[in-house]
Amino acid sequence: MIDRLFVTTVVYALGVAPPASFGQPELVSSSLRFAEVLAGTATPVASPNGLIEPGEGVRLILDVGFSPAVGTTTTYTPPPPPGVGTIAGLTEVLFDLLGGTTSQGTWSNLVRAPGWSLGGLGTSGAGGSQLTAAAVGQFILPGGTANPANPIPSIWQGTWTPASYATRNVTWQSAGAAAGGGQTTSLYIQYDVVQGLPQYTSKYVPGQFGSVVVPIVPAPGVGAISLGAAAWLARRRRVR
Repeated sequence: MIDRLFVTTVVYALGVAPPASFGQPELVSSSLRFAEVLAGTATPVASPNGLIEPGEGVRLILDVGFSPAVGTTTTYTPPPPPGVGTIAGLTEVLFDLLGGTTSQGTWSNLVRAPGWSLGGLGTSGAGGSQLTAAAVGQFILPGGTANPANPIPSIWQGTWTPASYATRNVTWQSAGAAAGGGQTTSLYIQYDVVQGLPQYTSKYVPGQFGSVVVPIVPAPGVGAISLGAAAWLARRRRVR
């Protein structure tokens, strides 16, 4: 079987562009989910119920995947030549986590999956209502090979503990980091093999980012106590 990368390289060398259907658009997708943990820790609560109650924190978890699949032939802008190669894996995702006006709190226990510790863990700002310039990715040492994992679950995790447990929904939105200047998601492209060692370049591609809604409620029983007190006061008024 003739290697498609070889054929395409020859086509480019001859100055003939490949057909329009040659490649699929690349996309790096990230999604957010949460788990209940003890406030200020990464320790899961004993009996999670999908609600954040006093004494609990929010473990925000970022999952990342990309398309098309590893091994797909694609183009990139040289240098290095030849301008065509195959997708080899994720390079980096640089992102912000943005809450609203009711999302003040504190951040702790920021971690990344082993092998994906490229860049910073993120910086808290605006009273804890945002975490900026967080990054995940891989750096390939000379002679190394790209990690082709796809998808990559739990690539980043961090605990946000709310400053208030007043009843509300808090929406956390992930987005390409403002510090990235529009270049926040990238893939490794293998463009050659030299003396048995793969050669890589990085290509910025579009990114898609998700959000998650976190419901916060007061302590169990507080609402019941308040309703009981209101009923008691109403009865006293009727007696008088």
